[in-house]
Amino acid sequence: MFAQRVRQALDHLAADDLRGACRDLTAALASVHPGVSVSPRDSLAGFGDSVLYVFRDGTARARHHGTDWTGDDDTARLVTDEAGRYVEANDGAARLFGVRHEEIIGAKAGSFTRPDARIQDADALWHALANTGELHSLAVVQCSDGTQVPVEFVTLRDADGPGRHVTYLRAVG
Repeated sequence: MFAQRVRQALDHLAADDLRGACRDLTAALASVHPGVSVSPRDSLAGFGDSVLYVFRDGTARARHHGTDWTGDDDTARLVTDEAGRYVEANDGAARLFGVRHEEIIGAKAGSFTRPDARIQDADALWHALANTGELHSLAVVQCSDGTQVPVEFVTLRDADGPGRHVTYLRAVG
């Protein structure tokens, strides 16, 4: 998911210099990934085209480890069908989104994510889920009252039966 956000931001980058590109890319990603770090490859580290190092959590080592929190009773849990629509939601999801269950069921996955934090072309993400069986990343939930909640999420392919993908979310930060 992070890689797709980076690609999306790079498509809209207009910086002429490498330092400017680092600054602009950091600004584009920081609202969803506040620990993001972007730096150019040192000229002594290689030859050829310019290279940017982009780390979601400021370093090559992730801060968020494991998914053992997905079994917690208060963790938001959602089930999507093959079309990417929510078909189930628990009380934790309703609390996190700040809406009633009825408002979640039938909504498209990502409907409760802050609009500017949504991936514009989600096909690559669904393809990654199909190939790897799991997505694990960060997002920003936009609650009905305007509150924004940074979340960590894990989506597991077919975790509730064939074509029924389960997503767990928890507030972070």
